[in-house]
Formats: sequence, structure tokens, C-alpha cells
Amino acid sequence: MISRLEFARQIDGPALEKEIDRLSGLGGSLLGAAQILSRRINCTLDWASLGPAGERFKFVASRGEAVVFWDRHKRCIIKLRGREENGFGTAGFGCILGQDTRGKIILSPGTMEQAIEREFLSWKSFQFACVYEARLEDGAGLLLRQDFVDGQAPTEKEIHHYMKGQGWTWMNGHSSISPVLQPYAWKRGNIGAFDANETNFIKAHADGEIYPIDLIVWHWPG
Repeated sequence: MISRLEFARQIDGPALEKEIDRLSGLGGSLLGAAQILSRRINCTLDWASLGPAGERFKFVASRGEAVVFWDRHKRCIIKLRGREENGFGTAGFGCILGQDTRGKIILSPGTMEQAIEREFLSWKSFQFACVYEARLEDGAGLLLRQDFVDGQAPTEKEIHHYMKGQGWTWMNGHSSISPVLQPYAWKRGNIGAFDANETNFIKAHADGEIYPIDLIVWHWPG
């Protein structure tokens, strides 16, 4: 476990504030993105003071489920996930698969324990995922570590070739799934892999292989 204060002191504060100011200055929907990023950090860390420029964790992005940092010490990616009320929205600590009142598969907010299990399922299914790094005190946040892959986003065609080669079945048009999720939903056995779009894969420059970096891998409901 790591305290909020300890983690806050290891964040490159000026780099983070620069990004918040940049987003705020652009206005429109990006002003909302700036506010969400600020909530995700400041509410999760109970408004503890951040570290100086050059500190260990440098801000990279605020994606749908997490705030992403570059770990200057371990040379890897660190993802901060947290509570819904602290700016992480309906993802919670990471989305899992659930069902709505009509029985259709939807994305539901996961607990910290479910977020860790999701990464375990991804390792079993794809041999690539995040690993547990630490939890913040009082369960305020979860830190996950992921190897950095230098590359670019694969095409949709490359993703389909990769998934089918791994034995997955594309579930587009399947009536058991909410229509908005169908185009990026796959199934293999009793496991689903959702949100399989170009933003959640990397095609490595080094070996040309495709790596899933942020899929929602969970037990198939029902």
C-alpha cells in the first residue's frame, strides 16, 4: 500500500498542470476533460501537493478508465484507476461485462478486485496486460504497471486478422449485446474481449506483433 501523499510527491506536478492549463485554454468539450483530469488526481490524492518537475511519474494521458503516467525509474507505463466519484465515471476501477434490465450485455463499473482479475484474464487470453503495482491508502486508487511497447495503432483489418488468428469470434450483430458495443466485441469460450478498437492495440516496431493494451476482458455474462 502507498499513501496518497507519497504517490503525490512522486508525480511531476508542473507537467500535469501544464496539460490541465492547455486543455482548459482550448475550451469547449476539452474544458470538461481538464476538469475530469483535475478531479481524478486531486480528489483521489485528497489535494496533496504534487512533486517538482522531473519527478518519477510524468503525465502521459487521461484515457477512458485511467490516468496514464510514464515511470521514469522503471521505464514503463503506470495507470491510475479510481473511484467513480473521483472523476473515473461509470468505469469505476475498470469496466467489466454486465447485463441491463433487458438482459443485453453492457459495460459495468468494476471494483478494485475485479480490475485486478480483469488483468489476470487478459494475461491468460493474450499473454499481455497490466500487473498490480500498488493500491492507495483507504482503497482510494489502484496503480497498475504495463510494459511500454513502441509502435503504432494497427488498422481495423489487422486487428480482425489478429483476433481471428487467436481463435476469437467477432460478435458484431449479436442480439445479446448492446448495439453500441457490438462492433468491437469478441468472444472465445466463456470469455469476452470488448472495446477491441484501434486505440486499444499497439503494433510494435520491434517485432511487428500486435499487443492489446487496454481491452475489457471479462467472463461472458449469463
